[in-house]
Amino acid sequence: MMRSRLLALAEHRMRLSARAQAERETMAALLAPADGASALATTLLRTVRRAMEAAQRQPLIAVAGVLLFAVLRPKRALGWLARGWSLWRLYHGARGWWQRFAAAAPSVGAPK
Repeated sequence: MMRSRLLALAEHRMRLSARAQAERETMAALLAPADGASALATTLLRTVRRAMEAAQRQPLIAVAGVLLFAVLRPKRALGWLARGWSLWRLYHGARGWWQRFAAAAPSVGAPK
C-alpha cells in the first residue's frame, strides 16, 4: 500500500516537473522578441545619457548646436521640440510606472 502510494507520488512529481519545464520553454519562446527590444532600449537609453552628460560638461557647445539648428531649420526645430517634449513626458510617466512596479515586485532570487 505504502509503496504504491510513493510510486504514484513519484510519477506525479515527474509529470509536474515535465509540465513546468515545458511551460518555461514556452515562456522563453514568447519572451525572446522582447529581449531584442530590451537590448535596443538599453542601448538607446545609454546613448541618451552619454549625450546628456556631454551636454552638461560643455553646455555652450550644446546650446550653440541647438541654436544653429533652430536658425537654419526653424520649422523642423519646432517639430523636434514638440516631439522631444512628448518623449520627455512619456519617459517620466513610464519611469514612475517602472518604479512602482519595481517596488511591488519581489526581487529575483530573493528567499521566499
